[in-house]
Amino acid sequence: MSSHSNHRPGAHPTGGGQHQPQPPTLRPSQQIPLLTNVAPSMFVPLRKDDVEPPSEDDEPSQRIARLKRIIETIDYHTAGVKENYMWMFEREMRRFSLDAAEREEEFKLRDLHPPGPAEAEIDAVFASMERPAPEGIDYNDPNNPFNVKHLPELNPQEFMPRDVSLREKAMMDILTVVEAGKNEIDAYQNHMKGLRSTYVELLGKEQERLRQAALRPEERTRVQDAPMD
Repeated sequence: MSSHSNHRPGAHPTGGGQHQPQPPTLRPSQQIPLLTNVAPSMFVPLRKDDVEPPSEDDEPSQRIARLKRIIETIDYHTAGVKENYMWMFEREMRRFSLDAAEREEEFKLRDLHPPGPAEAEIDAVFASMERPAPEGIDYNDPNNPFNVKHLPELNPQEFMPRDVSLREKAMMDILTVVEAGKNEIDAYQNHMKGLRSTYVELLGKEQERLRQAALRPEERTRVQDAPMD
């Protein structure tokens, strides 16, 4: 029987004497999960007040308190979901950036890029962005050639040149994440805004009902008979 070991590099023996390959070492970008679904953003930790059972008292003041609590919970959940969205999209942008940097280092491409703009040029760009818009120009007008809100939606992946650099591709991927993230956040906030408006309207009705109940009969009649503005 041979006395030499059959141990292979990158493997370790198991209890049965078999050798299992060790998992490959992941690069930092590979340790960040690929963003494929934003549904986890909807999960926000519940607070104690969110799970307490409502009071069985059906007095107007209790109904008002419940409605205020619902509205406050909607605001809390909306802010929490937005924070989760931002974290997930920022993580995805970091993954693209790390992946590009790692590949540049792997293929020795880091020094092939031209230098970025000079600091004076950057200052000039920001100064131009901060300058007030010219009078008489409506940037919301679809016929305005400078309108950026009504440009056709383009998928950068479909128009990416074949010879695009790793850094340029990462930039396009990051911009795609920014655009998708903004659309997701806007859609969710618009949905929650409509839901909140419903409960604000109900709260107003309950508050008016309570105010009417506090009036003396003759005052209540006078308010009900008052002309509408």
